[in-house]
Amino acid sequence: MSATPRAFSATSIALHWLVAVGILGMIGFGVWVGAMESGPDKTAAIQIHKSCGVLVGALALLRLVWRSREGFPPATAHAPGWETRVARRVHEAMLLLTVAIPVTGMLKSVTYARPVEVFGAPLIPKLLSEKNVPWNEAVSLAHSTFAYLLAAIIVLHVGAALKHHVVDGDGTLWRMIKPVAR
Repeated sequence: MSATPRAFSATSIALHWLVAVGILGMIGFGVWVGAMESGPDKTAAIQIHKSCGVLVGALALLRLVWRSREGFPPATAHAPGWETRVARRVHEAMLLLTVAIPVTGMLKSVTYARPVEVFGAPLIPKLLSEKNVPWNEAVSLAHSTFAYLLAAIIVLHVGAALKHHVVDGDGTLWRMIKPVAR
């Protein structure tokens, strides 16, 4: 199924909600892990965060590819031009950040001289013999900045979806809930 002016395909909707739940869970889990005291419990939690992050990142990359293939349905007829442009940029930022966050997370491991594993299965071997402090600090800052930026954009996105649904009553929200019927 492909996108139409009325709705997104079932694949787009499924990827949207899977990535949304994954990203929200990863942001919450990441904040919780960041607040933990150093020790074996934190180390174990970080490994879970990293593994889940790789999986969510793979889904996000799939969603990015799918979205670039399928495109976006046009905005509702009554939406002002500025709103349509802002909505497009917000969606593009979310798509890019949902991929950039896992990439920077993996780079944190690489620059810390650690392998990247997914629940113990090797994905990227240890590439450095020792931690590269400047690069690790840079990608760590990028990772957390991107996560907080994405969280803020998600709040904007949810607020806009609710505005369209409650105030405008234009059916925009339903396009991401109910797939187009064929």
